[in-house]
Amino acid sequence: MELNWLEDFMELAAVRNFSTAAAARHVTQPAFSRRIRALENWMGTELIDRSSYPVKLTSAGEIFLESSRALMREIYRVRDECRQQARAGVEMVTFSALHTIALSLFPDLLIGIEKSAGPFVTRMHATDFYDCVESLALGRCDIAFCYAHELGPPVLQTEQFWSKRIRVDPFYLVSTTNENGQPAIDPATWNKSNDIPLVAYSSDCFLGKIQAHLMHEMQKTKLTFRTVYENSMSEAVKRMVLAGKGVGWLPESAARQEIEQAQLCVIGEGALRVDLNVLAIRKQGTGSAAVERFWSNLHDR
Repeated sequence: MELNWLEDFMELAAVRNFSTAAAARHVTQPAFSRRIRALENWMGTELIDRSSYPVKLTSAGEIFLESSRALMREIYRVRDECRQQARAGVEMVTFSALHTIALSLFPDLLIGIEKSAGPFVTRMHATDFYDCVESLALGRCDIAFCYAHELGPPVLQTEQFWSKRIRVDPFYLVSTTNENGQPAIDPATWNKSNDIPLVAYSSDCFLGKIQAHLMHEMQKTKLTFRTVYENSMSEAVKRMVLAGKGVGWLPESAARQEIEQAQLCVIGEGALRVDLNVLAIRKQGTGSAAVERFWSNLHDR
């Protein structure tokens, strides 16, 4: 059983609506429903009566609700006690970040901060957008790093959180190069009667939502795409573009080295790119000395 399942169940018990509970938990409704079903499978009985609206708890669900509340309180009490014991020795700063940020941006960011603020002991959880936001909201990490853009899903903007824009990461369409260093696939010369092969992001991930808008803009020029591969991580998209499977959108931070080495090149007009804000987000209040030292050396750009 996963802790997420208990938290999902308690949220659903509070609001009695799957879509509302899923939004509060920062997951899609299908993913939320699967997690509730997984909990029921683990328990061996149905906890939710889905035949009514709003949904109700079954008799087993009512019994489990009180036990799960007590269990969650005890889990978080033990976690806080363990963290306090750990902080008495070495203070660790914990992070959650989108995979691209964790791989392509965080290492250089950490090195730069350590030059001015001294060394840190850190732990990074690389994950998707919704889990990253959820980890911060539930206190599983000290600081989260996310992309933000008006075309993507909203990030935490309530008064409970502080955020800093630490950089801008352009997101543009790229192709592998041919033997002459030119784009192997170039929309400017592409036969518009054929679909352009696309190495795509999954539609439910953050970059997938940005990609969908850019594809729509490109269709206005009569160019269409045919998805040949799909993944939620930029690194996987980049590898398949390098293998010549098609074009794909990549953040500059993920493609910079390959572009400098002329393995990849940016293609398309300016309308086929957007600038993604990279945000550092934390809860308001005073954290550990290490968290405060790290945060104070993060600068808005």
